[in-house]
Amino acid sequence: MAGEEGSSSKPDTSWSRVSWSLLAGVFIVSFFIGFFVLGRFQQNSPTLGTWAAICRAIGISTGVGPAAEPQPPLQMPTRIAWTQGTLARIASGNEHQGAFIALNCVVCHGEHGVSSSSLIPTLAGMDAAVIFKQLDDYRSQKRLWGVMSAIATSLNDRASADVAVYFAHLPGGLPQTAGEGLPVGGHSLRQGDPTIRLIYVGDPERGIPPCAACHGPSAQKPGAPALRGQHTAYIERQLTAFAQGARKNDINEQMRVIARELTPNEMHAVAAYYGDANLEGSKR
Repeated sequence: MAGEEGSSSKPDTSWSRVSWSLLAGVFIVSFFIGFFVLGRFQQNSPTLGTWAAICRAIGISTGVGPAAEPQPPLQMPTRIAWTQGTLARIASGNEHQGAFIALNCVVCHGEHGVSSSSLIPTLAGMDAAVIFKQLDDYRSQKRLWGVMSAIATSLNDRASADVAVYFAHLPGGLPQTAGEGLPVGGHSLRQGDPTIRLIYVGDPERGIPPCAACHGPSAQKPGAPALRGQHTAYIERQLTAFAQGARKNDINEQMRVIARELTPNEMHAVAAYYGDANLEGSKR
């Protein structure tokens, strides 16, 4: 009796083994189907390899394929950076050497750097850094214009600095506005004239900074041309080119972003305020 009672008290583990075996079998089959079969197939894409399928199933990207693909070239609006070396190179330009180089510019920009065409900028009195940068942009194809690209390609950095300094020192062109302050009533969002408000205050709601912060007369950013006395039609044409993306040599795309926010009427009004027509009117 004691032996019978002892034998009957042992637990029956056969069903436990069967259950665990079935569970392990289901896991193995599911693992195989999920990782090796279904994981390889992609919609509208080539079938993955075994290793790539496993990585994808557990949420890890193999990540080496796309990195090896040819990448588009880095788009840079200009090669010029306003370092101390660049500014020193411009300042070292030889005005007398620049006078000989400028003989190539007379036909378009005028004998004394004052253009007679409203579509060609006046260079006399323009900041040397502005001229130097634009010449390099033409030379590197960052700014495109057939004749200017050809001329700039024939100049090196030294010659560009020479001719830039020459034009910057020519009298009778763009007026000197250094140190000129804000106009009376022109520094308030309550300014009644929308053009003056746009130039001296900007439009915060559209993210437009004041034009005067870079182009004067109250301040000037390196490489940003002073606009007072420049041809009205030329200024308006450049604003349109920036807005349409035809001109792309602005550092950090600042002018393209601003110009796209301006209406055609605002472009014309800003150009007229800065331009030669307004300057002649103020002289009278």
